[in-house]
Amino acid sequence: MSREPNEATPKIPLILQFWSKLYSAAPKVCLPGTKFDIAFTTLSTLIILTIRWAIFDPFYQSYLNWDPNSKRTKDCAASSTSIIHALVLCSGLWSVLCSQPYSPVAKMATAPKWWQDSSTALLQLCTGYMFYDLIVMMKDNNWSIHPDDYAYVGHHIVTVLYMAQCRVLGAGHISAMGLMFTGEITNPLQNGHYITRYAIQMESLGTVWHDINPYVEFIYGLVYAFMRSVIGPLQIIHISYSLLFTRQGRENIPIYIGFFWVIMIWGIILGSMPWTVEAFEMVKDGLKVKYDRDWDYGPRYEL
Repeated sequence: MSREPNEATPKIPLILQFWSKLYSAAPKVCLPGTKFDIAFTTLSTLIILTIRWAIFDPFYQSYLNWDPNSKRTKDCAASSTSIIHALVLCSGLWSVLCSQPYSPVAKMATAPKWWQDSSTALLQLCTGYMFYDLIVMMKDNNWSIHPDDYAYVGHHIVTVLYMAQCRVLGAGHISAMGLMFTGEITNPLQNGHYITRYAIQMESLGTVWHDINPYVEFIYGLVYAFMRSVIGPLQIIHISYSLLFTRQGRENIPIYIGFFWVIMIWGIILGSMPWTVEAFEMVKDGLKVKYDRDWDYGPRYEL
C-alpha cells in the first residue's frame, strides 16, 4: 500500500544513524538472568581508557615534557579525556532530545527503534565514562580513593544508578539524558579551566597558557553559574513535578523510585553549590584570575 505524503518516514539525523548502527553492530553481553546489556558500557570504558593512556598521557608527558609524576600532569590528561567524552556525548544527546517530544517520564517503547538504540548507546557511553573515571582516579592515587574524591565517587554512583534504573524500567530515560546534557555541556569549559590553571604553574611566563587562562576562567564561571543557578534548578523542578505529580509519571515509574530519583537529582544540584558560588566569584572578579600562578593546591599538588 502506498504511503501518503504526510505519512512520510521522518529523516533520521546522521549522528543518530551512527549511534543506532554502532549499537546494533556491537556485541550484546547481558548480566546473567537478565536482558541488561553491559557490553557497550564495557567497550566505552576501554575506548576512553585508550584515549587517555595512548593520546593524552603521552601528549603532556612526552610532547610538553611535564613531570609524569605530578598530579597536575595527570589531572590535565584526565581533563582532556573528559572534554572529548563531553563533546561526543552532548552532540548525541542534543540530537536525541530534539528528535522526540520532551517528556521526562515517557516510556522508551513509544519511540522508534533507531531512537531507542541511539539513546541506549548514549546512556551506556556515559556509564562507561563513569567507570573509566573511577579507574583512573584510583590509579592516579595508587589504587585507593583519596578523601577529596569521595564527592566525585558519590556523584558517579548516583548517575550510574539513575541511568541503569531508566534502562530497567524502560522509562525516564529522557529525564536522565536531559540532566546529562545540561550537566555535561559545561564540562569542556570546566576542564579547560582545570588545564589552563595547572598549566600556568607548569609553563614559564609568556607562554600562551598565561594569555588564555583569564578568559577561560571568566567564560567558564559565567556559563557554569548560569547553568547551575538557573537552568539546572528549573529543569529539576520540572522533572520532579513530572515524576511525582503527573499521572503518566506515577504510571510509568513506581512512586518510590520517583522519590528516590528526586532526592538524587536535588542532591546533585545542591552538592554543586560550592562550585556555583566559586563561579559567581570568578564572574565578579572579571579577568583577575582566582587561581593564579602562586595558588597552593595542597600537598597532593606539590611541585
